[in-house]
Amino acid sequence: MATAIVIGSINVDFTIYLEKFPGIDETVSDGVYEIHFGGKGANQAVGLARLGSRVYMIGKVGMDSLGDMATENLKRNGVYVDHIARSGEAHTGTAFILVNREGSTMIAVAPGANRHLAPEEVERAIRSIGYADIVLTQLEIPIETVARVSQLCEEVGARLVLTPSPAKKIPRDILRRTHTIIPNRIEIFRIIGKEPKPNPGEKELAEAARELLESGVENIVITLGEKGAAYYDRERGSLTIVPSIKPERVVDTTGAGDSFTACYSYAIASRKSILDAIRMGNICASIKITRKGAQNGMPRLDDVRRALEAIGARTQ
Repeated sequence: MATAIVIGSINVDFTIYLEKFPGIDETVSDGVYEIHFGGKGANQAVGLARLGSRVYMIGKVGMDSLGDMATENLKRNGVYVDHIARSGEAHTGTAFILVNREGSTMIAVAPGANRHLAPEEVERAIRSIGYADIVLTQLEIPIETVARVSQLCEEVGARLVLTPSPAKKIPRDILRRTHTIIPNRIEIFRIIGKEPKPNPGEKELAEAARELLESGVENIVITLGEKGAAYYDRERGSLTIVPSIKPERVVDTTGAGDSFTACYSYAIASRKSILDAIRMGNICASIKITRKGAQNGMPRLDDVRRALEAIGARTQ
């Protein structure tokens, strides 16, 4: 059983499912309202736990009922929650999500307690846990906390997987300690300080990946939405596209990227190759988008095995 530590955001998602998104100054009624659980950190923790990993979550919630709910949900999903701190200064992180009939989303986030997760709190927790096959973090917590996480990973020899969202310039010291960075096709340009094109092609993505490699990051995997994901091969100097697995119907794309990252990290911790890990990530994301909710929709290992068997049957 792989052991993972996830350091990151914990949110409660207030979601409305609509026929279409409202425009500016427009009201769209007849929506269906549901409460789900989110935050990139918590999503990835649940994704890993459902695949069978031993997962420790390090994060921060408010001294409120939403914090109780979010922590209890993680616990129900098999995540170890002893290292989730409580903030008396801020509310539990919240997200307001609109989902249209195609499953596309519009998301607004109030980070709350996530912004108060301090480096020393994370250090105490990691040293208390003591060991991990893999460590995951994102940029929904303070950058100085992410920097300390990268230092601790370097000290103990743990592989760090970084989700650079929300995208921003990242200090080189963090990047050079990162095993895999997983931006989407827009984020990779913002990381290197460039304005992205609306729909960058393979050539532009490869150039951005080459520039990012100069920072010292070990592996770059770019998520491409419905097109799958791409891996920049340092030795060959080229981009390899791994196509997605298209589901019959898309219900909710919330958390699809986190499902990909969780499954990719599970595969890396299980000593799979980068390309095999990407293939597994694509399968997990394709399953997730057929289900409502970021965490409720995360696949279990049996779901992934059935999908792999179905793909094998179709290709024989």
